[in-house]
Amino acid sequence: MVRLAKSTITSTPVLPTVSTAVSTTVQRHSRWKTLTIGALLLAPTGAYADLAQEPGFDFILNLNVGVGEVTSQQNTSKDNARTASLQSNGKRESGLSAFVLGRLSYTLSNNKTQFFFGNSEDDVVLGDFKAELGVSQEFDDGTVFTLAYIPLLAKTQAWRDPFLVNQKRRKTDVTSQGLRMRFDNLFDLPLKLQYTWAQAKYDNERSGHNKQLDLSREQQALLVRDSHLHQAYIEYAFELSEGLVIQPGLTYTLGDAKGKAMKYDYIEMQLPLLTLINERSHLTTSVFAGQANYDARHPVFDKVRKDNSLGVFAFYSYRAPFDWQNTTFTAMATYNEVDSNINFYDEQGMAASIGLAYAF
Repeated sequence: MVRLAKSTITSTPVLPTVSTAVSTTVQRHSRWKTLTIGALLLAPTGAYADLAQEPGFDFILNLNVGVGEVTSQQNTSKDNARTASLQSNGKRESGLSAFVLGRLSYTLSNNKTQFFFGNSEDDVVLGDFKAELGVSQEFDDGTVFTLAYIPLLAKTQAWRDPFLVNQKRRKTDVTSQGLRMRFDNLFDLPLKLQYTWAQAKYDNERSGHNKQLDLSREQQALLVRDSHLHQAYIEYAFELSEGLVIQPGLTYTLGDAKGKAMKYDYIEMQLPLLTLINERSHLTTSVFAGQANYDARHPVFDKVRKDNSLGVFAFYSYRAPFDWQNTTFTAMATYNEVDSNINFYDEQGMAASIGLAYAF
């Protein structure tokens, strides 16, 4: 019987320009793990651990620095505000950033119930850069059930009208919230099932309203991006040898947007490998590929949109560097791209970062 150790990870985009592209990907495909970084791998692989090592409060703080590059029309940086053609996929931009991550949890005396706020505990492949408020409960058969709320803590940004040419595009806020339910080690098996619901609302949606396109109201209505997202995920773990685990997963997302040209179905296959190098070092690699199919013909480009996504992810952690107790060094590198039948929606991004996490 293979039972995987719990690992505490947090994740975030590496730099502001990449962040915008990732936010757009979340709104379209709800992948929720693109360009992520792990924080801590405190438990050894091979045996399932409790929700916490002991009851009470735990706090993890992770300080990171990173570099990244992104090419995307959805990137809302100042330099990308003006586009000369709708056949272009935006300007290539790169940058540096520093960011702080964290997680606060409280485990009851039975060591079976845990309340938490911050990035959710998960495996190193399926990351989530949104903060969550939730509770996890472990049952006698080994099943762990998690219910979490993704609160309206921060707003992302998008272009009010992405299709404006040779004029400065203006930004609008995108607010979102959601709920997640997850079962880990279901029925004492290395099986994970997860369902996520999320809502995204654009404060000032003006897609296709510019006079350059001369779209009718009916055509403009096809481009409304406000949406409800429904995502199902299943994963099963196989132990190939001592310290080597493979965790194939399948994700299905329904992006139920108000505009029919923005509504889509997305399927993604994931093949992550978790390798235990030694008691202090962990290395994880992951490959993912997906396809999104949209429901209606796009009024700007006069075709039904179809996107193919591909990416790779590598994560490394080293516990107690220089014998610093309760400290973990982390490093991450990632690359992903979206190849669309509409050039405007092509995207490419890469990032790398290093961090130092401390558990209080």
